[in-house]
Amino acid sequence: MTTAAPAPTVFTPAAAVRGTVVVLVGRGENPGVYARFGKRLAFDGYTVVVPHADATDAEVTAALAEGEGARVLLGSDAGALRAWTIAAATPPDALVLAALPLGDGSAVPGPGDHEAEIAARTACPIHRQVLDADPDFQWGELTGDLPEHPEALPDVPTLVLHGEIDPIAPVEAVRALTPDVAVVRDGVHDVLNDQFHRIVAARVITFLEGVAKGAGFVDTAVRETTKSRKAAPLHVSARLDYALRAIAELVGADSPVRCENVARTRQIPLNSLVNIMIQLRKAGLVSSRRGCEGGYTLARDAAEITLADVVRATEGAIATVPGGAPWGDLERTVREYLEERSVLELTTGSNHG
Repeated sequence: MTTAAPAPTVFTPAAAVRGTVVVLVGRGENPGVYARFGKRLAFDGYTVVVPHADATDAEVTAALAEGEGARVLLGSDAGALRAWTIAAATPPDALVLAALPLGDGSAVPGPGDHEAEIAARTACPIHRQVLDADPDFQWGELTGDLPEHPEALPDVPTLVLHGEIDPIAPVEAVRALTPDVAVVRDGVHDVLNDQFHRIVAARVITFLEGVAKGAGFVDTAVRETTKSRKAAPLHVSARLDYALRAIAELVGADSPVRCENVARTRQIPLNSLVNIMIQLRKAGLVSSRRGCEGGYTLARDAAEITLADVVRATEGAIATVPGGAPWGDLERTVREYLEERSVLELTTGSNHG
């Protein structure tokens, strides 16, 4: 008879839930290790569920499925490898991988070397006290076997966090997997509970807000472009720009494409994209399919969908101008230009990719 794992530890927001984060613990850890991190994310509106280390993959997947809002899987150390594997089979809305134990650690402390292990894990004095006082923390587990993992990261929005001087899992091996790594200066292994845990939590929150709500910062180049657009007579909305990028991703696709894939490839906030795809589907420009092989495809041949169709689906009208000359002529010129061009042109030299 198999003994069920203890119930997960849950940190619940006081107000509305913005999303759900399921945290998979690392070697030697237990849910209590993530109390500070869980409370911090809960304060910002995210339910944090930390299953026991003995929880099955099915129980982890169920915790994600039962979550509200954007569902994010997060793992640290061996938990990161496990989260990676689960996400490859059952994609969450997003993935956070902290302290990925790739490569050969230069200074993995052996069992019994308490001082070396705590130094390799964290430089935070408070967290060191937490580990020392925790009767359930299992020391000496860092030399244990690690689970297998896929060769490539899953095609979902992914945040990778790592300590710059992690002696257990050198950052170079993680950079070889992906160049897009948030490296914490002077950070060691337990990056979520290290001395700079506040900026790491802030980075996680920023990532979650982008996934759940489409929030983000505008870089300098985009800001300058936006200023120019506002000063110009014609303005293309971000909604229309995102719609054209999404359509471009579907042109020529042999099978349905998931929203997460489109968002990542075309750099579109996932929350915004979901709403845009609903508009495009209602306008008959795209079709959706549910299930494991689900996603979006073009509802008609790309040559039959005009740029004007996409504008009408997202904006409602080609242009809104006062009556009389010269505005009527301007509206007609813009309309004819857009109606004469199909979305095939998005894949031949446009800037929407």
